[in-house]
Amino acid sequence: MKKVSLSMILLAVFAITLTSCRDTKKKEDAGDKIENSLDEAGDKAEDAWDDTKDAAEDTWEDTKDAAEDTWDETKKAADTIKEKAKKTGEKIEEKIDDNQ
Repeated sequence: MKKVSLSMILLAVFAITLTSCRDTKKKEDAGDKIENSLDEAGDKAEDAWDDTKDAAEDTWEDTKDAAEDTWDETKKAADTIKEKAKKTGEKIEEKIDDNQ
């Protein structure tokens, strides 16, 4: 009876050990899959952040360039208006001098 009981206990311990190892392996695989998924998600988020940052920097540079171009064109227009106003003033003075 002792041999049978010991054999049953030994068989039960062996079965628990096999089952335990199998469950651990599944848990490890699931943990690895979760970790890999999180790593991939983190990489994608980082790539998206880098793309957004690059786009923002490009937009800023384009805006600065456009502002500088607008300023240059405004200065040219102001100089042109100033020159035309000066010529118009001179013509008016000539007409006044001619009429006197």
